[in-house]
Order: sequence, then C-alpha cells, then structure tokens
Amino acid sequence: MTTRTSLTLIIGGGALAVLGVLVSFTYFLQPWRTCPDDDAAAGCPMLATDATVLTVAMVVTVLAAAVAVVGMVSRR
Repeated sequence: MTTRTSLTLIIGGGALAVLGVLVSFTYFLQPWRTCPDDDAAAGCPMLATDATVLTVAMVVTVLAAAVAVVGMVSRR
C-alpha cells in the first residue's frame, strides 16, 4: 500500500471515529430530552429512532477505528 493511501486511511478513519464517538456520546446523554419522571435527561427512555442513530454511530466508530489501524499497520 502506498504512503498516500495509508495516510488517507489513518486521517479518514480517525476523523470518522472521532465523529462517531461525539455522536454516540451526545445520543447517550440525550440533552434535548425532558421527562416528568426524572430530573436527568439521561434517565428518560430512549426513542426507537434515537436508539437506531446511537447504534449506527457506535458501529461506524468501531469500523472507522479499524480502518485507521489498518492504515497504521500498512504504513510500517
């Protein structure tokens, strides 16, 4: 693999992994949600669409981290 390709994998995978972590963390805390039962927004039940976004963000994070690792390994 060329140096340019491995560098693209490292940068692209790393950036996508960071974005996935930020989305996952945001959807885990749910700062926009309010519920009458609990004071903390994280204690409210998650809607189905929120759970889907959280799942996709977590999968993207893992796959992007794997791509970045492949780029680092191929660089050596």
